[in-house]
Amino acid sequence: MRPLGQGWCPGAYTPMASGDGLLVRLRPRLSRLSLQQGLDICDLAERHGSGVMEVTSKANLQLRGIRQDQYEEILDALLALGVLDETAEIESRHNFVMAPDWEQGSLSQALAEEFYERLHELPELPAKFSFALDLGKIRRLATVSSDIRIEQSKNGDILVSADGAEMGLTVAPSDAITATIKLAHWFSDTGGAVHKRMKAHLKNQILPDRWQIQSRASQDAPLKPGPSDIGFIVGIPLGQTDSESIRQLLLSHTPQAIRLTPWRGLILEGTDTIKTSHFIVNHNDTLLAIHACPGAPYCTSATVETRNLARSLAGQISGILHVSGCSKGCAHPKESDLTLVGENGQFSLIKKGCSWDEPSRHGLSAEEILKAKIVL
Repeated sequence: MRPLGQGWCPGAYTPMASGDGLLVRLRPRLSRLSLQQGLDICDLAERHGSGVMEVTSKANLQLRGIRQDQYEEILDALLALGVLDETAEIESRHNFVMAPDWEQGSLSQALAEEFYERLHELPELPAKFSFALDLGKIRRLATVSSDIRIEQSKNGDILVSADGAEMGLTVAPSDAITATIKLAHWFSDTGGAVHKRMKAHLKNQILPDRWQIQSRASQDAPLKPGPSDIGFIVGIPLGQTDSESIRQLLLSHTPQAIRLTPWRGLILEGTDTIKTSHFIVNHNDTLLAIHACPGAPYCTSATVETRNLARSLAGQISGILHVSGCSKGCAHPKESDLTLVGENGQFSLIKKGCSWDEPSRHGLSAEEILKAKIVL
């Protein structure tokens, strides 16, 4: 069983104390920033914190190492930039990810903006309960963790579906957000908060027939680094970079805007080619098969450093590698081909499992793993 996490998600109004200072998470609407907003955020990350920046699996932007005595100042600055929700209550409901290749003026954009305007209609939900909007020509978000999804059926109809169910409710575009809110209320009214996530709730509660009308599409095609119709997609190695690297990327390419992706990357709108050594630009890059949490000293739950080891192991195994600072598995809460888990300053090894599963080996140092090539 997976160990309990914090039970809540950090935000801008609710920063999380970590090993390197406060962690402030931004949830930009449409997961999009203007070029100037991106540059200004880089400046704020350096002025008030360590300059370390992360893109999460929900297409959020995290600023690390924010100094406690600087928090109110950076919060005011972020509000002035227009990148925050108006209140902490609205921000707490803004757990929403959309396929990042949406087009200007599209139904996806219209529904996203309607959802934002109606966040106040949602019931009180568990902190990690989230929503996905996936209405592009190709389904993108099947493997992105979400509890209620607005997506296309096999026949091209719009479905509102509960995560964990094989079928959903067919709706007209004008009814999609209303149906989404109703499904969230069903979850709340039937005691879903006890189980925290929709998929777990459906194991204990039967979903009404009206929510199971038409089959969901099965295909999934996450966006990978490289050129796209929207702009060039760059991956951020292990999801973490620094403000100076992002600043130079933006200044040297001057994109029309920046979109955050749930695959820990950025889309530079209107940019055709990229010249950079700090970001992933090739969809075959071996770092794309690796997941690693911040580890020690960034996270107080971690007992090991994770990212240097993860980078050193890139390309040495076949399949997905997960290096986790503790058994909670925040960076990749699902099965991997190989998982290394921090345990009292050393690593445990799990094959074909999750970070909280029973290891096959204990007490390995990073040096032993690299020298003996234990993971091969």
